[in-house]
Amino acid sequence: MKIPFIGKSLQNFADDRLQAVARQALAADPMIPDADVFTVESAKGVIQLRGVVHSEAEKRRIETVIANALQTTGLKFERIANELRVVS
Repeated sequence: MKIPFIGKSLQNFADDRLQAVARQALAADPMIPDADVFTVESAKGVIQLRGVVHSEAEKRRIETVIANALQTTGLKFERIANELRVVS
């Protein structure tokens, strides 16, 4: 007897690759001068961004750059958890 799976489908994500693409995208963007000070981690397709930025615009830019890079590569991901803190 088959038991149907209830809930989210079990999907494998290339977390190491997601993390690498996100970091490379940040490093390549000239408008993000301190890309190496942010923590970028990926687990189960959720990319977590941590660190301190100087404005909401910078926070949004970082997320957008990563999202665009991931979409360009065609890698599947669940979401981007932008936990960057704005400190002025």
